This record gives sequence, structure tokens and C-alpha cells, in this order.
Amino acid sequence: MSTNTPYRKVLCTVPPTGKFIREDRCQTPIERLKTVALRSPIDLMYAAGAFQKAGLESRLVDYPAEDRGWADFEKDLREFQPDIVVLSITTPSLKEDLKAADLAKKLNPNVVTIAKGAHFNTLDVQTLEKWPSLDLALRGEYEETCEEIGSGRSFAEIRGLTWRDHGVIRRNEQRPLPNDLDSIAFPARNLTHNQLYIRPDTGEMQTTIITNRGCPFSCTYCLANQVSGLKNRYRSVENVINEIKECVNVHGIRNFLFRSDLFTQNKKWVIELCNRIVEEKLDIQWASNSRVDTITPEALEAMKRAGCWVIAFGVEKGTNEALQAINKKATIEQARVALEMTRAAGIKRSIYILIGLPNDDIAAVEKDIEFAKELDPDFLEIFYPYPFPGTPLYKEAVAAGLLEDGTIPIEAYGLPCMPTKHLTMEQLADLRTVMLRKFYMRPSYIARTLRQTRSAKEFGNYLKYGFAQLRQIILGA
Repeated sequence: MSTNTPYRKVLCTVPPTGKFIREDRCQTPIERLKTVALRSPIDLMYAAGAFQKAGLESRLVDYPAEDRGWADFEKDLREFQPDIVVLSITTPSLKEDLKAADLAKKLNPNVVTIAKGAHFNTLDVQTLEKWPSLDLALRGEYEETCEEIGSGRSFAEIRGLTWRDHGVIRRNEQRPLPNDLDSIAFPARNLTHNQLYIRPDTGEMQTTIITNRGCPFSCTYCLANQVSGLKNRYRSVENVINEIKECVNVHGIRNFLFRSDLFTQNKKWVIELCNRIVEEKLDIQWASNSRVDTITPEALEAMKRAGCWVIAFGVEKGTNEALQAINKKATIEQARVALEMTRAAGIKRSIYILIGLPNDDIAAVEKDIEFAKELDPDFLEIFYPYPFPGTPLYKEAVAAGLLEDGTIPIEAYGLPCMPTKHLTMEQLADLRTVMLRKFYMRPSYIARTLRQTRSAKEFGNYLKYGFAQLRQIILGA
């Protein structure tokens, strides 16, 4: 295929294959989950911004969020006639997502089809071999890669690219992770229907801001190291503040998810950011994540003043032995302290629990739910681990005979995708339902949740959300 044809138009798409969070390290189908709302396609927005920077006319369509299907995708291809089609891919939805490449090539054999997603960090060559309609796969962080593609640079010269060269698949050298995150153009929010992405408790418009990338920890199930490296790279406070201002002043967005692999590692940076939010009188509300061993009362006080309303903690398991098995390098004692400090600061607490790890049995899962009830957070999400290729969990699952090497499970997070050494997938599904019922059906929890609502609209959203979740829990969803 030619690499010197000037490109004019690029269509960046979330294929019409279901509502997922498609943030590379977080590839979550949201249908069966209790606390996860649909997020703006931030990675695709960064890619579109890079193509805009290269001078291309760019469009971004999130087909699932807009409730549009394959006929709409085909119509857009015919009417817009893009030179490049970029597809946001998750590992669980890979086969369905790549039907979009098939359709694009059917309508225009000369269109350049590009896939992005963590899947291609390890299975790029295999995927291109299996799907001849896919021309390029992006590896690593890809803003610079997209800009170079859009400028017409020879594919052979672009780092971080796997590509098809007249039937031969080439894998270029890896692109180093950028240290200067301030040099990356802001995500193209002008191309998205921002009103589609809302904060579930209030129904207000919400967007994602990536504050930092990378995590120095190496949990066995996590993609963070593979996607963003072991070094936690922070944007400057000024750069983050400028993006917040753009969201507030240009797009009217005042609710944010501060997305990072580990937001709270650098306490000085967190406090400086929070102080600037207050000084600038930005009047925003936001959520973030944290490990249980990187939070402090000083940071929490600053976060509360700056509008932080909830923090999500990856608690994962209810015993130290289980935490050691997944290389979490945190303890249940630290979880107790972190949750109590957050409660005392007046910030809501959300926790994630993992069930279905290779060594889990009924006793282990029961300890998980008892610990979750002891912590008594405001929100609980129970995930099943997904064995992403390239992670230690994947290798462990294959070695234990729980997963056949090369298998790409379709089910993810809200449904078990593999058994454990002691539990079937059917047992795991039943246990998750029981755990959620035990947690959310407590009269004390229901009374506290309703008591904390701040408006009639929020009360209505809680009722709507609560009845939907109650139906799922009772029916065993």
C-alpha cells in the first residue's frame, strides 16, 4: 500500500459493538456493572486531536453512545469519504470491532484502516495476520504516531507502528513514552457530543481529564505498566488547569473524572493542583482514583476543598495473603486506614473487589465480601479479572489450565471469563450476585444513601439507578 498519498480526512470511531470504556488499561463493558458510567472516548479524542494538528479534517463518532448502528456507520463512510478510519478496539470486543475495518475496505479498498488499543501492544502482528482488512496497529502511546501518519510520513519511519507492506507485516521499533505530557494537544472535545457522557448520580455532563500516566506498581492483572510504563509521568499543574478552563469556559463542563494510573502518588503535586483549582475559582466537582497506601489527610483535605466528591480505591481482596498473590503491595490494614481517612474528610468512597482469581475458592470470596461490608464504602463494584495477553495473570491462567493459550475471552468484568482452580464460571456468577445483594440490600446502606442526596433531581437519579440495580441483583444479573 502507498504511504505517500496526502490525507485529507480521518474518521475516528467507536464501532457500533456495545458500550465499553475503551481506555486501553481499562476495557470495561458497562452493561452489568453497578457503579461504572459511560465515559467520553478520551483516547480517541487525543488521536483525533493529533490528526487535527497534522491538518486533517477530523470527525469522531461514538456509535454506541449515540445509539447508532452499522447502517449509520456505512452511511457516514459513504458521505464523509475518509482517507483514514481509526477504530477504538477492546480485547473482549475485538472480533466484532474489526468488522468495521471489513466494511470500510469493502466500500473503499484504498482507505487506511488503523486500530488502537492495548491489545496491539502484544498481539499486533497476529491480529494483522488474521484480519487482512486492517492496515495499521498503534502500539504504546500514540498521539505522536497519529500526527506523523496524518502528515504523510512513510510508515517505515514511524515508531510505534505495526503495518502491512504489500502483504508483509512490518513491526517498527517501539516509540519511547513521552516525558513531556504538556506537549500533547488537548483532546478534541469539539468533535464529541459531550452531553452524552454524564455523572450518574446527578445527570450532569462529565468528561475525563488524564492528569498523569504510568504506575510504579506491577499488579498481576493490570495493564498499566504495559500501556503507560512504570514511571508515573505527571502533567504540569498549569497544563491541567488550562484544560479544565477550556472545559468550563468553552464546553460548559464542570464535572470531571481525573483519570490516571495513580493519581495520589505525588502528594505535593496533588495539593498544588487542588490549591490552583480553588484559587482560580473554577467551581468544579471531580472524582479520582487512589491506592490505599498513597493517600494522606493533607491531600484529602486539599482534594475536598477543590471539589473532589468521590475516590475509587482498588482494594481488590479481603486478606493480605490474597493481596500478596496478586503482587498488590498493599495491606488490608492500609485499606481500613485509607477508607476511614476519606470518610473523615467528607469524600465519598468507592471500592473495587476482584473475585475469580486462579486461587479463589468460596471461603476466599466470602472473606472478600465480609471485608467490603466492614469497610462500608458508599459504592462497591465487584469485577471479575480479565486475563489480558502479556499480563502475569494471563500466563498464570494458561499454566493452571484455566485458559487455553491464544484464547481471547468475550466476557469481561461483569461476567466471568474463566473458572478458578476451585470454582466454575457458573459458581462465580452466582457468588457475585450474592455479594452484591448482601452489600446493597442492607437497610443501613439504603437509608444512608438516600439521606445523603442533595436535591430532588439527585434523589430521583438514585431511585432510578437503584431500582435498575435492584432488579439485576434480585434476578441474578
